[in-house]
Amino acid sequence: MSKVFLLIWLVYCPAVLAIEGSTVSQLKDVVEKTIINTGFNGSVLVSKNGVVVFRKNIGFADPDRKTPISPKHLFSPGSVGKEFTTISIMQLVEQGKLGYEDNIAKYLAEFPSWAKKITVEHILAHTSGLPKIKWKRNIDTSDAADQIKNSSLAFEPGNDYLYSNLNVVIRALIVEKITGDVYYKFAKKFIFEVAGMTDSYQQIDANNFSKMIVTGDYPTALNGATIYVTPLDLLKFEIALRNSSLLPIERIVKALPGDKLSGKSNRAYFDFGKYFNDIDGNLVSWEHDGSNPSHHTIKHSDFKNDYTIILMSSDGNKSTLYKIRDALKNNLSKNKSADT
Repeated sequence: MSKVFLLIWLVYCPAVLAIEGSTVSQLKDVVEKTIINTGFNGSVLVSKNGVVVFRKNIGFADPDRKTPISPKHLFSPGSVGKEFTTISIMQLVEQGKLGYEDNIAKYLAEFPSWAKKITVEHILAHTSGLPKIKWKRNIDTSDAADQIKNSSLAFEPGNDYLYSNLNVVIRALIVEKITGDVYYKFAKKFIFEVAGMTDSYQQIDANNFSKMIVTGDYPTALNGATIYVTPLDLLKFEIALRNSSLLPIERIVKALPGDKLSGKSNRAYFDFGKYFNDIDGNLVSWEHDGSNPSHHTIKHSDFKNDYTIILMSSDGNKSTLYKIRDALKNNLSKNKSADT
C-alpha cells in the first residue's frame, strides 16, 4: 500500500487501523471525551512515523458558524511560527553567509548605535534587550521597524531575557538584507516548498487577508511573524525539521541547550519552544505552543515513540489544547507500553 493511498485511507476510513496498540477509533474517542463542554473549535492531527494516522476538524471557520472547518482552512500558529525565521537564519549560517557572533548593525546600519551590541545569537535567544512590540491592528513591518529605531534597550544585550517579536522582525530583515529579496520569497523557496507546505503563506499586505483564515486571529502583516498554516502543513514542516530536509537535525539539536536567563524549565535556547532529554542526554521530545490571540497551537513531537501531535484552535481556550495533548499522549504511551 503506497503512503499516499494510506494517508487518504486513514483520513476517511479511520475506525480500524491499529497504531502501536491504539486504534484510530480510540483516538477519536479520546478527543471527543476531552472536548465535551469546552466549546473547542479547531483541528486535531496525529502522525506516526511521519504518516497521518488521525485527523479531525471540529467546528466552524466563520463567525456566523456556517462554514465547517476544512483541511484547507488556515490558522495562525502564533509563536510556533517563530521557528520559520529561526530556521532561515540558521540556514544562512549553514551557507556561510553570516555568523551567530555577527552584530546586527553589520546588516541593519539604519538602526541606532545600540545595534552594534546585539548579535545574531541574541535575537535568536531573545537576549537582545529589545522591548516588547507595541501591537495594533494591521501592524506591518514598517511599523515594527519604526518601533525598533525609536526604542531603548531594556538591558545590556546578553545579560537578561525578554521575549519580543521585534527579534523576529529583525531576523526577517537580516534575511532580506543578505539575500536582496523580500523575506516571504526566501521562506517560500527554502522552507515552504522544501517541506511541501502548499497551502500556507507569509502575510505581507495588511489589507488583503485570505478568506481561508479561521476567524479569531489578530490581523498583522509582520515579516517573519505573520504566517498562516494548515495543521497538515505544520506537520509537514515538523517532518522536514526532523528528517533534515531544511537543516541537519544535529544543528537544531545543538541549538536547544544553553538557556540560562529565561528562568523557564527546559526552554530551548534558540526559538524552538521547549525540549526534554532522558537521563543519558538523548532528546526524547520537544514542544512549541503559540497564540494570536484567540488562535492557539501546540506542536508536540515524541522522538522515542516517533509520533507528532498538531493541535490548532480558534476558540480562545488554550487550556483545551493541553488537555487534548495530555489525553492523546497518555493513550499513545499506554498502548505502546502494553505492546512492549
